Amino acid sequence: MRIHELLHFFKTYFLFGVMGLILLALLGAFGYYILYKRILKGNKKFSKKQVIFGGLFIAYVLMVFGVTFLSRGAHFQGSMNTHFLSSYREAWNSFNLRSWQFIILNIFMFVPFGFLLPLLQERFHKIYNTLIAALLFTIFIELIQLKTGVGIFELDDIFNNVLGALIGHGIIMSLLSIIKSSKRKGLKVIGFLSPLIMTLVVFISIFTYYENKELGNIPQAYIYKISLKNTNVELNASLKDNKDLVQIYKAPVYTKEESTLWVSAFFKSQGIDASNIEIDAYSDNSLFWRRGEPTYSIRFDYVGGTYRFTDFSSFDEKIEPMNIEENVLIDTLGDFGIKIPKEAELITQNKGSYQWEVDKLIEGDTLLDGAITCTYFNDHTIKELNNNLITYTRVKEVSIISEKEAFEALVSGKFRYYDDKDIENITIRDISLEYILDTKGFYQPAYSFASMIDGNDYSIIVPAIK
Repeated sequence: MRIHELLHFFKTYFLFGVMGLILLALLGAFGYYILYKRILKGNKKFSKKQVIFGGLFIAYVLMVFGVTFLSRGAHFQGSMNTHFLSSYREAWNSFNLRSWQFIILNIFMFVPFGFLLPLLQERFHKIYNTLIAALLFTIFIELIQLKTGVGIFELDDIFNNVLGALIGHGIIMSLLSIIKSSKRKGLKVIGFLSPLIMTLVVFISIFTYYENKELGNIPQAYIYKISLKNTNVELNASLKDNKDLVQIYKAPVYTKEESTLWVSAFFKSQGIDASNIEIDAYSDNSLFWRRGEPTYSIRFDYVGGTYRFTDFSSFDEKIEPMNIEENVLIDTLGDFGIKIPKEAELITQNKGSYQWEVDKLIEGDTLLDGAITCTYFNDHTIKELNNNLITYTRVKEVSIISEKEAFEALVSGKFRYYDDKDIENITIRDISLEYILDTKGFYQPAYSFASMIDGNDYSIIVPAIK
């Protein structure tokens, strides 16, 4: 999620909170002045402080409900994730900006909660009162999500929300301590800010460690141990006990600026005006648009330099896919700067759709792997081109665990499974050593167990590097 998307997101629900506050203020004023004062003859008054901070707190609560319940549909009926810190491990494995954003936003969303409560009521100057209030509020939200299906009941959300409330409480209490000029205010300020300081230290340490480690992370690695206590695991393959040395390869990695230069050169090579390219930049890829008649787009991945080119004239009247001889198709691809390796296997798909696959072709210090897919049309042009063929460069040789050790990791539940239901049966038919692209563009070895889980085909991945 990009910065302007975040701003638009919060602006939308901030306005929702303000509008809700105005509506409640009108109802409250009617109830106070008409029902309470005139009819019931009440004489209790609210201070300006209570009105201001009470109004802000109500607007904030409405905004939280808007963000939580109005921004998505009911797609998660009865879904729960009670694996503590699993969202952190998932963000670590994938290490993309979006995963970390959700965690940070869940913390940040409750900072106003802890900030406003002590201003509203002095009883919340005590941290345990704020802690209890935040815990009850976030559990209430999670239970509504569980019941309505508009979200998942997640233990990590409760943890992050309460942490955010403690950070907010610490910020306001440190400010109040400074204003009051109390004794030992320096120590008090440090104590109040300790949740914020510890959170910053943890996140800075995570990102610093990631930046300084050589290899990236494997997104398919496990995020929590699966309980196989009552699972029948059947092995129908032999396991080797030897620990081999294997090569690690590296994919090319582009910056946003380098990808922009590449796309501009690509458009120009096709005779497409590249002077007014629109760019939607994300953390791991960019989407480039050249609007006009026709409109063109390229989605370019920073890691690997793979891309998807689309010519939207394919939707024009009388334009449709057609079959063509392979040599003509290869010549046409040559106009895109693409050379099909002679070892590539051609697979004819739908009408006019072709795919060449290369399976880990090693030549010297390089490894070629991936596929090229394209669609040929009856105006003798290629309008859809998906180039996922990557040339990797050999980096180093590493030791890996044995097949037997990988199987032991599997049996202990250290693998990723996307269904949280208890597993009854796992049947392993075969095991092979595959390569997986990690988060830094390295091609890492991993064991792939061709399996059946409760009657469904499933590939269990276990990282192979020690």
